[in-house]
Amino acid sequence: MKVTHSKKKRLGSVIKPSILASIAAKNLLDKKLRTLLTMMGIVIGVGAVVFLISLALGLHQVVDQQVLGTKSVNTIDVTSPNSTNILLNDANINKISQFAHVNSVSPAYILPGQINYQGSVADTVVYGTTNQYISLSALSFVSGSKTLKTGSDAIVDTAFLDLIGQSNSKTAIGKKVEIKTSITDAAGNIKLVKTNLTIVGVINIGAGAEIYMSDQPFIDAGDPTFGQLKVVADGRNDVAVIRQQIAGLGLSTASPLDTLGQINTIFTIFTFVVAGFGGIGMVIAVLGMFNTLTISLLERTSEIGLMITMGARKADIARLMIFEALLLSIFGGTGGIILAWIVGQILNLILTTYAHTNGVIGTIHAFSVTPLLVLASICLTIIAGLLVAYYPSRRATRINPIDALRYE
Repeated sequence: MKVTHSKKKRLGSVIKPSILASIAAKNLLDKKLRTLLTMMGIVIGVGAVVFLISLALGLHQVVDQQVLGTKSVNTIDVTSPNSTNILLNDANINKISQFAHVNSVSPAYILPGQINYQGSVADTVVYGTTNQYISLSALSFVSGSKTLKTGSDAIVDTAFLDLIGQSNSKTAIGKKVEIKTSITDAAGNIKLVKTNLTIVGVINIGAGAEIYMSDQPFIDAGDPTFGQLKVVADGRNDVAVIRQQIAGLGLSTASPLDTLGQINTIFTIFTFVVAGFGGIGMVIAVLGMFNTLTISLLERTSEIGLMITMGARKADIARLMIFEALLLSIFGGTGGIILAWIVGQILNLILTTYAHTNGVIGTIHAFSVTPLLVLASICLTIIAGLLVAYYPSRRATRINPIDALRYE
């Protein structure tokens, strides 16, 4: 027996969705306290999940910024595992420069040196290099210039200033120091390189005393070997291939991608862990919503029976319960997201203010509510609302209208 289109239509919904939504909203507003408590539970549950995940995302970004700074992920650090047999010299630099997708190569001399300042002597690490190498090193500048404008300019770190008794980085700008280093030329002769420098910039790297100066004095002295190269690839996908080619020369490589990969693995696990803790609150909120809808169904058994008697279909009754669940979940979920964002912003402001009082420059975003997190949270709350509505809506469609009208 075939069911005609008109009969199918009669078996389906006969009440407009807008009317069902209006009835659902009125039902929720009739029990204001119960609805408010249920919605607060959803707000807290969703807010806890979003808050904790935003913490994981924010910390991930902070760690990435600390690891990278302004450094490009396309940068490859090249060193020699055996500086006696495998040299970082012009010949190897030319070979690396010829590799496909290599954008640039910036070398640096790295030598032990001595500081001579107003009669006091101390040890330091000397970097003889170029502005390109300095920019690729993503140094954290405290004051002064970020570039070497002349051959007598120098950029030093705060540990260097401590050695020469200069506690204030701003007043240290313009101070003159003498740097002594020893190099071995191509003929094997040891030469003393003595340079008078002027401090033009100060960095904070949290390590030992370091000074960045022009590489020209070492080139003039005939030093054939560099301490490190920074190779810049055209793109992130080219890094792995270039590293393999450099390794073929017997050289060692390191890339920010190595550290970022480890960080991503750790924070992926951390995100799932904190989401699990937040999910406990979400489960409690879902149970509260289920309880509210079930009680609401029991209270309105007579009303539902009357609706069925007057021509409402099972689909209408099911949709009514679904609309109630969606209203609770959407408004509660949105409130939870807003609450998590507000609390996160307040804590970010507090952390930034505290950091500034301790000399840290910049804004700290320990909590980060991303658009993807917002979209995912809204989708999950809607799905949770639909799942919660399944049992009450199914039970509502099985109500016998005659028994329902006699229900008190």
